[in-house]
Amino acid sequence: METVRQPVVKFENVSLRFDDQLVLDSISFEVWPGQSRILLGAAGSGKTVLLKVALGLVKPDSGSVSVFGQDLRKLGERELFDLRSRIGMVFQEGGLFDSLTIEENVAYPLLNQRVLHCPPEEVRPKVEESLSFVELEHTLDKFPSELSGGMRRRVGIARAVVTEPPLVLYDSPTAGLDPITSYTIMALILKQRDLKRTTCMIVTHRYQDGDMMANYVYNPRTGQAEPTGSDGDRAFQSTVFMVLREGRLVFEGTQDELESVRDPYVSKFVKRSEH
Repeated sequence: METVRQPVVKFENVSLRFDDQLVLDSISFEVWPGQSRILLGAAGSGKTVLLKVALGLVKPDSGSVSVFGQDLRKLGERELFDLRSRIGMVFQEGGLFDSLTIEENVAYPLLNQRVLHCPPEEVRPKVEESLSFVELEHTLDKFPSELSGGMRRRVGIARAVVTEPPLVLYDSPTAGLDPITSYTIMALILKQRDLKRTTCMIVTHRYQDGDMMANYVYNPRTGQAEPTGSDGDRAFQSTVFMVLREGRLVFEGTQDELESVRDPYVSKFVKRSEH
C-alpha cells in the first residue's frame, strides 16, 4: 500500500496586513519533503515575514498555514512551541545571544525544547558534534563578539541543526558576506540538506545561492560541494524558486523556468548571477 505523502509546509491564500500595508497577498504554495525553496524578491517584498508565518511567530489575517500536516490556526502557544522543536531557524546575522558562549548558544535549543528530552550528559557531545559539522569545534568557550561575521553565521547554522530538525529555514544566510564566505555558508547548507535529507526554505538576495542549491550536491567522500552528475544525485531533492513582489507570489518554478521568464521584475533577480 502506497504511503500518502503530505507537504512539509502548505500556505493556502495567506494574507497579512501590518497597519495599512498588505505584506502578504493571497500566498499559496506547498513545500514537499526534501525540497529546497529559494525565496527571491526586493527588500520589503514579504520574504522574511513569510518565514515568520511558517514558524507560527506571526499569524496571518486570512488563509491557512499547515506545517507537518498541522494547521497552525488550531494550535495553542504550547503546541506551537513544541512544533518549532522540529524546525531549525537561521536568523539574519546569525541571531546569537551576545551574553552566552558559543557552547551555550548552540545548546540553547536542546535545553529549552521540552519535547526533545535531551539528557544533560548528551548536551555537550551534541553541541560539539554540531560545531564540528560547521568546522568550529574550537570556539566552544568564545563569545559571539570574538568571531567574524561568517563564523557567527556558521554558529547560527550549528544551533539550528543541533536538534536534527527535518525542516530548516534560513533568513538571508549570506547577506553582507564576501563571496568566498558566502560560498562556505552555502556549502554548509548543502551539506546539511544532503547528509540529513532536510527540507529547507532560504530567503536570499543572491541568485548564486539558489543556483548552488539547484546544481550542487555534497560529496561526503571529498567533503566538498560538487556539481551534480547523474540524475541520481537529485533523486531525493529538488530546488524550486519563488519570487515575491509587494507581498504577492509572482513566480514559482524551476531554475530553467525562472531563467526563461521575460517579466522585468522577475528577471532582474536572475541577472545578478552575471556580476
